Amino acid sequence: MAKPYTRMKKSLELRERGGLWLGKILAAAVRASGQGGTTLPGRAALSLAPHLLSSLAGQLRRGCLLVTGTNGKTTTACLLANIFRQASFRVLHNSSGSNLAWGIASSLIDAGSWSGTLPYDLGILEVDEGAFPRLIKVLQPKGAVLTNIFSDQLDRYGAVARIRAIIGQGLESLPEGCPVILNADDPSAAYLAQQHRLRPVYFGFSLKLPSMHLGDPGGELPPCPRCGQRLSYRAVYLAHLGLYRCLFCKLCRPEPQIRLTRCEPSPAGGTALTIALPGQQIQIVFPLPGIYNLYNALAAAACASSWGLPAEHIAAGLEEAVPSWGRMERLEIGGRTVMISLVKNAAGANEVLRTFLEQPARFSLLIAINDRYGDGTDISWLWDVDFERLAAVRQHLGAVIASGIRAADVGVRLKYAGLEPALFTVEPSLKRALQQILRQGQGEEPVYILPSYTAMLSLRRMLGSMGAAVPELPKRKRG
Repeated sequence: MAKPYTRMKKSLELRERGGLWLGKILAAAVRASGQGGTTLPGRAALSLAPHLLSSLAGQLRRGCLLVTGTNGKTTTACLLANIFRQASFRVLHNSSGSNLAWGIASSLIDAGSWSGTLPYDLGILEVDEGAFPRLIKVLQPKGAVLTNIFSDQLDRYGAVARIRAIIGQGLESLPEGCPVILNADDPSAAYLAQQHRLRPVYFGFSLKLPSMHLGDPGGELPPCPRCGQRLSYRAVYLAHLGLYRCLFCKLCRPEPQIRLTRCEPSPAGGTALTIALPGQQIQIVFPLPGIYNLYNALAAAACASSWGLPAEHIAAGLEEAVPSWGRMERLEIGGRTVMISLVKNAAGANEVLRTFLEQPARFSLLIAINDRYGDGTDISWLWDVDFERLAAVRQHLGAVIASGIRAADVGVRLKYAGLEPALFTVEPSLKRALQQILRQGQGEEPVYILPSYTAMLSLRRMLGSMGAAVPELPKRKRG
C-alpha cells in the first residue's frame, strides 16, 4: 500500500495554467461546433502540462472515488453520484463515460474555473481497467469500486487473469486505509483481497434458493484464481457470479457486508429489493432492469455505506436511477419503442438477451457490431453469446438484422445458432439497417438494438435525425 496521500498545492504552475486554458478554449470550440464526448481538450492540455490532471484532482475537497471493472462501470458511477448528491455532496462525475486519462482530464478542465479551482466536494470517476493503475497513482483516490471481472476486449486485455493482474497492480498504489469495494460473488474480484493488502468491503446476493432465477453459466465459469482447478458452485446468478468454493484449495466466497436479501417484481414496475446494510436494511423499488443492474446497485450501496452515508440517502439515490445512455436506453420513434443496450463481451450480451427475452411480446432485433478500437478489434466473444436462445423463440421474432462492419460475422454466428437464413438479414450499412428494421415489424412491436460502442454512437445520432428524442451525451453535472 502507498503511504497516506498528502494534499496537493492549491495553485497551478504556469505550465499547468497554460494547459488548463488551452483545454478550456478547445472545450468551448467543441461545444460551439455541436460535437460532444470528445477527449480533445484533455489530450491537448496534458500534452502541454502532463501533471495537470493530478493538480486539478487535488482541488476536490474530499478527493475522489474511482469505479472500474469489466461491466457496469458507467451505471454504478451514476448510481453512486445520485447517492452522494442525496447527501448534499457537490459531486463532479465524468457522466459521459469517457474513462481514459484524456477524457477524465476533459471533465475536470470543463468543471474547473480559469484559475484551476474546482468547487466540488467529491469526484466520482469511472475509469477504464487498462488505465486504472496509472490513474490511481495520478489521482490518489479515497477509495475504489470494482464491479466485476470478465473476459473483455481480448485484443487489449486478454483473459480474466490478465485483467485481474492489471487491476491488482493499480490497487497496490491505493493510499493506505482506503476502502476497496469488491464483488463477493465474483471469485476473481474477491480474490484480490487475498493477493493484496486491502481494506475490502464485499457486496453480494444472499437470496433464498430456489426463489432466485439462476443464470446459465454457459462457458463463463472460471478456474479457481488461487490453484487453477475448477470451482464448484452451489448457485450461479450471472455468468460466473454466484456461491462458489474450490474443493481443492478450499478458497470460498467471502461473506458480504452488503447483501441483497429480497428480489421480486414490483406491481408498479421495477424490482422490489431489500438490501441489508451493516446494522440495518433498506427496502426500495429499483427501476433498472436486469440482474447485472442489481449488482451495480449493491456496489454503489456498499461504497456509500463505507463512507458512512445514511441509509435513507442510499435508498433515495437508488430509487431515482435512470438508464445511462446506451444501457437499456428507451427511445420512442413513430409509435415504436426502441431499446438500446451496449454489448461488448459475452457475459454482458447474454444478460441483455435474457432481459429482452423475458418480455412475452413479439419484437424485432438489430445486432450492430463494429471492430474499431473503441469496440475492441477481437470479436471472437460473439461465439460465446447464447444466440441459440433466439432460435428457441423464433415465433416471437419480427425482423432480425445483422449490421455494422462485422455484419457478416454476426450473420454466420446467427446461422450456427440455429436461425435459418430466411429469418434474418445481413446489412452492413447501419443507416439502411435502422431504416429497414423501423419500416418492418408490426404496429407497436418493440425494436431491440444490441450495438457495440461505436455502432451505438452512430445509431443514436441517426435516430435523432429521424425524429426520436435522443438525449445528448451527458455533460458535467453541477452540484
